Amino acid sequence: MDQVKKSDLLKYAKNEYFAAILAAKVARRLHATQPEKRPDATAKVTSLALKLITDGQVEYDTPVPPAAPEDLLGGESGAEKQEA
Repeated sequence: MDQVKKSDLLKYAKNEYFAAILAAKVARRLHATQPEKRPDATAKVTSLALKLITDGQVEYDTPVPPAAPEDLLGGESGAEKQEA
């Protein structure tokens, strides 16, 4: 497997954990693709996934986090409601 510089990887991923998750997801998709249709048919899928990420060739969206429970209560926390 090729070595990837952490600084190169973090240019396109928020943190190391997210980069690992993203690389795994890309590698799974590459593995499901026929080798001749991959950008590099001879490269291992994990190495190829990391290379595509560090080259900025992977686009992704991060989902909007769900609302916090206190936001659903109209600004009052459950403790404040119980005190009233």
